[in-house]
Amino acid sequence: MLSRATVSKARPILMRTGLRSLASQASNPKKSRSNEREAIAFASLLVGLIGAGTAATLLEPKRSRTTVMGLNTEELFEHSSVKDHQPNDPPSRPDLPTISLEDVAEHADEESLWYTFRGGVYDLTFFINGHPGGTPRLLMAAGQDLEPYWEVYRQHLRGHVVDWMEKYRIGNLSPEDTIKSKNFQHGDMFETDPYRDPNLLPCTKKPFCGEPRLEMLTNDYYTPNELFYVRNHLAVPEIDPDEYVLIVKGKGVKKHKFTLQDLKTKFKKYEVSTTLQCAGNRREDLVDENHQIFIAPHWVVGAMSTAKWGGVRLRDVLKECGLDADGMAMGDVNPKDIHHVQFEGYDTDETGQCYGGSIPIDKAVDPLGDALLAFEMNGDPLPRDHGYPVRAIAPGHAGARQCKWLHKVIVSDKESQTSWQQKSYRGFAPDITFENQLSHWPPKRLDQAPIVQEMPVQSFVCNPPQNSVIGGKSATDVTIKGVAWSGGGRKVERVDVSIDGGKTWTAAELYKPIEQRRNRHWAWTQFTQTIPLPEEIQKKLRSGQNVTLDIVSKAMNSDFNLQPETMEPYWNARGICINHWYHVKSMMDPNKDKSFVRHNPGAQQFGNTPSGGHFEKQWGMHGFTSDPNHADSANFKVKEGGDTYHLEHGGGSGNVNVEDLDDDDDDDEDEE
Repeated sequence: MLSRATVSKARPILMRTGLRSLASQASNPKKSRSNEREAIAFASLLVGLIGAGTAATLLEPKRSRTTVMGLNTEELFEHSSVKDHQPNDPPSRPDLPTISLEDVAEHADEESLWYTFRGGVYDLTFFINGHPGGTPRLLMAAGQDLEPYWEVYRQHLRGHVVDWMEKYRIGNLSPEDTIKSKNFQHGDMFETDPYRDPNLLPCTKKPFCGEPRLEMLTNDYYTPNELFYVRNHLAVPEIDPDEYVLIVKGKGVKKHKFTLQDLKTKFKKYEVSTTLQCAGNRREDLVDENHQIFIAPHWVVGAMSTAKWGGVRLRDVLKECGLDADGMAMGDVNPKDIHHVQFEGYDTDETGQCYGGSIPIDKAVDPLGDALLAFEMNGDPLPRDHGYPVRAIAPGHAGARQCKWLHKVIVSDKESQTSWQQKSYRGFAPDITFENQLSHWPPKRLDQAPIVQEMPVQSFVCNPPQNSVIGGKSATDVTIKGVAWSGGGRKVERVDVSIDGGKTWTAAELYKPIEQRRNRHWAWTQFTQTIPLPEEIQKKLRSGQNVTLDIVSKAMNSDFNLQPETMEPYWNARGICINHWYHVKSMMDPNKDKSFVRHNPGAQQFGNTPSGGHFEKQWGMHGFTSDPNHADSANFKVKEGGDTYHLEHGGGSGNVNVEDLDDDDDDDEDEE
């Protein structure tokens, strides 16, 4: 039988090393040239404690260049992430008392939670129930220094997080204790995570959360597995399919254990095409000077993808275990103690907490609800990042409810009690903020903060790419492409598009190659439209002026719900269900042919994210199709040919000189 320990990462090991030993080795490189990691750790300690400049002076002897453990000092500071340390240093507080590490260590239980961070001491006892990751995560680091943990979970190292914590500072460490507090490293649970495609933008790296380039989402109807957005809450478990066991238990069922082979041979296989979207997609859109989000990841907009999933129906498995799924679906049987189906995954954190969520029982037993226990994705076995070997699929519901690496299915009278169900994905009123209420859990009016299940209507423009330069020579129109989707199986009835920020609108042509019936429109609709350029814009282009377009879309579903124009009416502290108009700024260059598209390498980069925030693979150009019927599948190819890049479009190609890819346009931009 497969135990959780077999598939989850081991608890972290705290590797304690003495600073005196490090300093001794650093001063004598011949003594231990092989141990470069300790030298890097030593440099990082000095940088965090006394700043980059002073640390460099201490490490630099009288000669102009030195090596420490075989690395020169410039390389050491490159490895020590100096840039990440400097902006978030807490301020000097000589007015506060000095507290010893021994005293801090005594405050490490639910009655009193103290922590240290870069020489400061903080009392966060009040936060015991407020951490989105749950109480065990707080207890894990209680009485210790936070930075070794945050070096792994770097999404915490953001300015507004450190500023908020400073309000609860109660003292300082002595210089000696500040050094001692850093003398360990938090074990890395993510070392065996799978390879990720370089065309995924990492919003956080540990755990990994990544979104694809938007302009690639319209290349095919089904998102290729390697480009499907990844939302992991914990490290990816390693599971032997021959040892895999799914446990089904709870109210109204007899406990059963199923192997992967059982699921594949005892039940009829079904396939369902559905779009998944993270409940927090577009979270970065809610961040401005007046609003900060204290939860990760900060998605840009691409945490939405579509696949054809293969597996067995959840209702069939529950029936096999004795549940009267047919009677419940027809309303003939209404057990008072059965309301939800909980899911638990094989993925666990350092404290042994597993990821979990739940869906309503009516979704699980509905023969038209199409809830699956899936083991295939687009015809292939599930990739590790997407739940191998088995995951839950609940079409029309938020991605957070569709548990990966599925370990247990529990029929219950209650929703999942995990922090991800009870805290992370709730829609709070605009006046409830993290600072004034969520950090002091529970907040007021919790009954008016529903837990997210079905998602609102959504659309966004994928092509032209955000912040791109497109050809405007002799242009009389511009082609727009994007995707639209609505939760709950509601059909996307119409998508309107605009090139002037929403002043005027044109209905787009809709594309959906599969048939889905009423209230079962689980998969997205792609849209495209070629919009004539107003004469005023054409005149500017003919006169040699650049023109910036403000391209936007808004979708309407079968319930006549429309995307709102702005975020203000529904701003919420968790940053969920974000669906206001997404604006794409694209500049038309009158000196470039219409086939020209230059993708801005920084178009989907964003601030406030110390880990991730950039594509590992930069593209200078990327194309998009103008074919409303997707006849050419938008398969632009960029290849090197001497000093020229060839952009292939259908049967023809346009040659663009490398200098054109790299130059900065001197022309002033005229915004329309």
